[in-house]
Amino acid sequence: MTKTGISDDNKGRVYGGENQEERRARRRQQFLVAGLQVFGTLGYRAATVRTLCKQAELTDRYFYESFDTTEDLLMGVYRQQCDALELSVMQALARAVGSGDIMKGVEAGLDAVFRHVSDSRVARVIWVEVMGVSPRVDKMYTDTMDRFANLVMTVARQRYPDLGIDSEDEIRMLGLAIAGAVSQCVLHWLLGGYRESRATMVSATSRVFRGLLSTLPAG
Repeated sequence: MTKTGISDDNKGRVYGGENQEERRARRRQQFLVAGLQVFGTLGYRAATVRTLCKQAELTDRYFYESFDTTEDLLMGVYRQQCDALELSVMQALARAVGSGDIMKGVEAGLDAVFRHVSDSRVARVIWVEVMGVSPRVDKMYTDTMDRFANLVMTVARQRYPDLGIDSEDEIRMLGLAIAGAVSQCVLHWLLGGYRESRATMVSATSRVFRGLLSTLPAG
């Protein structure tokens, strides 16, 4: 950075130890945090830019710096939470991989899922608030389900490289069926006020995976 306070890499004047790019990223993150709180409690359809700005403790000028509409923010919050969910599942699977027991890995991954969505704001944004918003949000949702379905079948292939299924479409739909079963259980758990314990949710959904694995030929 030069003596004038302008960084040599053209990222802008530094204030409080942050350059312009870093300040903008921080403000965007503030709105993502605010979006999770507002969408996950009041709901997307009740949210306004004013409400989101108040929650973020920033002005609308900064909202429009990062997002064109509240729908764009909803999509940003959704993607961030889905990425965090996938990361927690992958980390749980990685920790369990040394056991050589695929079901231990499945149970660890499912526990990571239900632990993550025990925050009702996260579950509400991922499973409720994005439904029926617009065609592009619908596509984001279906693309995400495809991603999780692929993760399911990747785990299955670790033990059964040859799934004994010739059709790639059937493999994809099988992954979606399993991911959908877990998804429906998460939704029920949320809407039912988390009556069941996390251990019960893991045990029940792991049986679905066990049923799938029992139908596959040993590799």
